[in-house]
Amino acid sequence: MASIGFIGLGRMGHAMSRQLIGAGHEVTVYDLNPAAVENIAAAGGHAAGSAATAAAARDFVVTMLPNGPDVEEVLFGAPGVAAAMTTDTLYIDMSTIAPEVTDRIAARLAGLGLAMVDAPVGGTSEFAERGELLILAGGAEADVTRAMPVFDAVGRETIYCGETGSGTRTKIVNNFMSTALNVLTAETLAFAEAAGLDVQRTVKVLSGTTAGKGFLTGAYARKIFAGDISPEFGLGLAAKDLTLALTYAAGLNVPLGVGAAASQVYQMSKAEGFGGSDWSALLETLRRRAALPGQSFV
Repeated sequence: MASIGFIGLGRMGHAMSRQLIGAGHEVTVYDLNPAAVENIAAAGGHAAGSAATAAAARDFVVTMLPNGPDVEEVLFGAPGVAAAMTTDTLYIDMSTIAPEVTDRIAARLAGLGLAMVDAPVGGTSEFAERGELLILAGGAEADVTRAMPVFDAVGRETIYCGETGSGTRTKIVNNFMSTALNVLTAETLAFAEAAGLDVQRTVKVLSGTTAGKGFLTGAYARKIFAGDISPEFGLGLAAKDLTLALTYAAGLNVPLGVGAAASQVYQMSKAEGFGGSDWSALLETLRRRAALPGQSFV
């Protein structure tokens, strides 16, 4: 089993360090909150008096911290974690931070001869408590393979996302979709209530259609990802339906900001000639507006 220095014992880090202990690893922990350190020590971990002590002479050093500046400070500031690691140590950052910070950290560590894997996680603290996180790993393939004893202890699946920084970027993209969908979901349910509908019955309906099941493994997989934008459901019809909804909601004084923004994209796509295509062709409109390189899907 591995020796692991674990730094950052918030709700996620606390649960993850306990999973590592349960898997038989030797886990030395540090956090600014002494009570959190004592709690993990009581569960079979080792308490460190400083972050550098937690990191010294370990097979792996894991950080699970709130933000990018926290990670940089722990590594290169007064805590001195980077200086405490040896070239035999693999550093794993499992925090969710800005991609440019991950890139900057990786470059500085490489200059010191230290390898890094960025591996933010998908899932809440409840998933962490069960050891069922989704690990999004970026780095050299050999380093990600080396880190698997850590990932297997805290997660149900590890997805290799690509070179260093890819894990962080994948997490940011994932969180964009989930946080934006949260607003759209709230708009939808407020709209349903204002329309005089039973919200729970409406949820049952939505759960059985594309609204609740999503596009990625449905319409997009069948159509645009397969290079086929012949209309399964026409983009022009979708735009019409969205306009009907926005007009009705406006009469009910329900603000649908996400819906209104979506309508603009549909109109843009229609103007590009995709009105008779499948509604998944919105992707091509946005690819063109972003001037993305490479072959299009259509």
